[in-house]
Amino acid sequence: MITSANLRQQLAAAPFGLLIFNRKQTILYQNQTAVRLLTNEALAELLHDVALADGRAASHTRTLNLPEDHSLSWWLCPLENGVLVWVEDLSAQRRLEKSTQLFLNSLSHELRTPLTAVLAHIELLRAPDLPDAIRENSLNQIHQETNRMARLVQDLLTLSRLETAGPLAVRPIDLALLVESVVSDFILIAEEKEMLVSLQVDSALPPVLADSDRLRQVFINVLDNAVKYGRAADKITIQLTHTLPHVSVLIQDSGPGIPAHHLPQITTPLFRARTDIPGSGLGLAIAAEIVRQHGGGLQISSSTQGETGTAVTFFLPVQSGD
Repeated sequence: MITSANLRQQLAAAPFGLLIFNRKQTILYQNQTAVRLLTNEALAELLHDVALADGRAASHTRTLNLPEDHSLSWWLCPLENGVLVWVEDLSAQRRLEKSTQLFLNSLSHELRTPLTAVLAHIELLRAPDLPDAIRENSLNQIHQETNRMARLVQDLLTLSRLETAGPLAVRPIDLALLVESVVSDFILIAEEKEMLVSLQVDSALPPVLADSDRLRQVFINVLDNAVKYGRAADKITIQLTHTLPHVSVLIQDSGPGIPAHHLPQITTPLFRARTDIPGSGLGLAIAAEIVRQHGGGLQISSSTQGETGTAVTFFLPVQSGD
């Protein structure tokens, strides 16, 4: 049975704002959410609408966009002796819409650039009596750009699957063995650039609870960035340390670093601090999402001064009982 006291208690803690005004636009009742949502600016706008609504036969709604991506929507229903107001916070929805639009704009740019290059080279190949050297160069460019688009689409699919996938296939794994396997795949690439990759592992490192395939992707993506943006004689160090109740992972390079103003966006899908080096702009976004699904967060610090370069840190849970 719903009592008056129970109803008041439920309305007081409701996730939407609720207010009742009398005919003099005085607030007779407001719940906790209404107090939190209605800034002075928003309340002034609401009072204006309440004054207009008083005496109207029909209800009406309004959406108000405020500074700092704050957006409210309210519904006003005239009563016999006042006005009932329902307030909804649309800020999260508006931020999602904004980020979605930015993502789509970035995606269209990332696809438009290689498509334009491919079309230009196809048009060039249609020319009669084209020298073999130019023809070969155009074919190579078409191959590179189509591969770039294929990688971009594949990375987008990977990120999408991660965000919508079910629980990870978590099991105890030997982290040192997994990282050694990944490092061995990068040794030759690093040596070609005269870079040094080293792995430091705590003695008696306990097994970690993780999805082996997903976790491998994290190390691949982070190391790929470190090697790709690194310079001759740069060093990449991977440290695996047992810090109860976790194993901490540090991937440190002595590369050119990331400018401070780029760091907040560095794991944003399709963001690239440099466009002169090929990449999809999705590697760190994928790595961050995988680490998040393991219950952690990808922490990235960087300096463009000296030889400190970029440091990527995250933590993994250890097997229970260790």
